Amino acid sequence: MKIYKARAPMRIGFFGGGTDVSPYAEEHGGKVLNCTINLYVRCMLTTSTTPGILIRSLDLQEVSRQVSDREWDGKLALPQAVLDALPQLRPTTAGYKITMFSDAPPGSGLGSSSALVVSMLKLLYAVAGQNADPHQLAELAYRIERVDLGIPGGRQDQYSAVFGGMCVYHFGRDRVIVEPVLSDQTALLELESCLILGYIGDRQLLTRHLMTDQVQRLVKGDTLRLHHETKAFVDTAARLLREQRIADFGRLLHDAWEVKKAFSPHIAPPIVEEVYALARKHGAWGGKISGAGGGGFMVFACPFDRRLAIERALTEAGVIVRPFSFVTHGVQSWVVEEPDV
Repeated sequence: MKIYKARAPMRIGFFGGGTDVSPYAEEHGGKVLNCTINLYVRCMLTTSTTPGILIRSLDLQEVSRQVSDREWDGKLALPQAVLDALPQLRPTTAGYKITMFSDAPPGSGLGSSSALVVSMLKLLYAVAGQNADPHQLAELAYRIERVDLGIPGGRQDQYSAVFGGMCVYHFGRDRVIVEPVLSDQTALLELESCLILGYIGDRQLLTRHLMTDQVQRLVKGDTLRLHHETKAFVDTAARLLREQRIADFGRLLHDAWEVKKAFSPHIAPPIVEEVYALARKHGAWGGKISGAGGGGFMVFACPFDRRLAIERALTEAGVIVRPFSFVTHGVQSWVVEEPDV
């Protein structure tokens, strides 16, 4: 029996977040710097003796079953939408089961939803014996989330899950350019050694409401200048990485965070401000929320010799410090043979 598996990495967004969201990206050009990490959304497809399609999320403890062609009994909207979007890639066997889980909770700010969609798409292409163009794969994932399901957000999560690594993504009206930042891994290793990733808890507002608020403020013109400033940080940050000026990169994170908070009053609720102030008090150069804001994971840049002290202070404050490493690959799939039981 063939067992198909896939995994897509999540990412830490460093600079330019929000400029990849419509309508800013189409009207002014978006630019984002992020890097994938060794936290994944993982999927597996196996055949089943029971006819039909069954989807099981191990971490959410939810199950969806297909009732008819595009009708489901269950709450797993994202994987259901992937299967609905690509009926031609569904396995031809009478019954099969898709099992999945995420290394981070929903609403983490690490792009887990997009990693799920990308991982499932890669899985289905592998089952069909087809290779998907990376840009087309990212755009299809974007369409499923933003158009088919109407979930507000940008494009950086889908592209980072597909391409992987430390990249600058240029988002225009008609195309996306992927620009790898580092050819020498020394800077990536040094940055990793100076970063702390901490989970501060569930977002206090739904991401949908937070993103809608940010877009409304942009359309009104309230935050257009702030989006321009946010985008301008990206080129500076990429240059600092190439020059291995990690301390200056960390200080730039602080400057960019001050601008990002002005996008919406909901980005940095009191708990976020308190945790950030605590990290700064113990020696962090800077940091930010990873994702739209409101909660989830925060990342802090600090001197190597201050890292343990900051981690202890954060842990005492209830923050869950999560070890991680950067990865330079995007989504992956593979197949193994197991004897029939």
